[in-house]
Amino acid sequence: MSTIGIRQTILLVILFVVAAVALIALDSSSALSPLRSGLRSAVDPAISWIDRVTDRNQNQTPLEIQLEQVTKERDELLAANVRLQAEYDALAPIQDILGVQDAHPDWDVLVAKVVNTDPSGLQKLVTIDKGSADGIEVGMAVIDPNYLVGYVTGVDEHTARITLAIDATFAIGAQLLDSKQTGIAYGQWQYGGRMSMKNVSRDVTPKEGEIVMTSGETAKIPPAIIIGQVTGSPTVNNQSDSQTIEILPAANFDNLSLVTVILGFGEDQNDS
Repeated sequence: MSTIGIRQTILLVILFVVAAVALIALDSSSALSPLRSGLRSAVDPAISWIDRVTDRNQNQTPLEIQLEQVTKERDELLAANVRLQAEYDALAPIQDILGVQDAHPDWDVLVAKVVNTDPSGLQKLVTIDKGSADGIEVGMAVIDPNYLVGYVTGVDEHTARITLAIDATFAIGAQLLDSKQTGIAYGQWQYGGRMSMKNVSRDVTPKEGEIVMTSGETAKIPPAIIIGQVTGSPTVNNQSDSQTIEILPAANFDNLSLVTVILGFGEDQNDS
């Protein structure tokens, strides 16, 4: 068995020598050049990538290393700033609501989240996530948080429907801030407008930009909530000896997320 093993070893050595000589001969005649080029093109990218990963810092200058560190710190600060801004945006509405409570300590208010809008798109309505179980009743004012948004027109146990002030079915007692003249504010969205104040005496000349606010003459609606401001020229109604004023609403009806329901106020709250 040992003799056979030696013979096999000698044979393998001879074959190796012959193969080596053949490869040397082929290489000297450039016959292996295509194969060598193909292998190099396949292997070189991998070798280059390994070199970049393992020797990246060794090949960088001190300035490049410092620039990379500064860039990394900048990106981390930018990400932190975005997070802080998101947290601030989430807290801002709550801070505004707290400000309303400070300004009106006689108001009993409830914060609610807008969860739905009118699916038909024919009316300006929203649904909130609070209802009769939370003390909400039909007719209560809804603000955002300093301006009038609308009032409650439907209540279930855990949800309520709010008719926005620009809807054509909306009507509320209104008053001009400077002249103290009263009238009724109506929604005009379905008629191509926003809001208008009708039944205003012709004896008063409203000023452009004058504040329009609630008059307190509508049940469950406290006075002095800002509705909007006068815009354009009034339209005179000769038959009723009154004029109609166009109102630019103060609330942003297209971006409602949190609203505040006024559950009670002043004497109305004490009576309840």
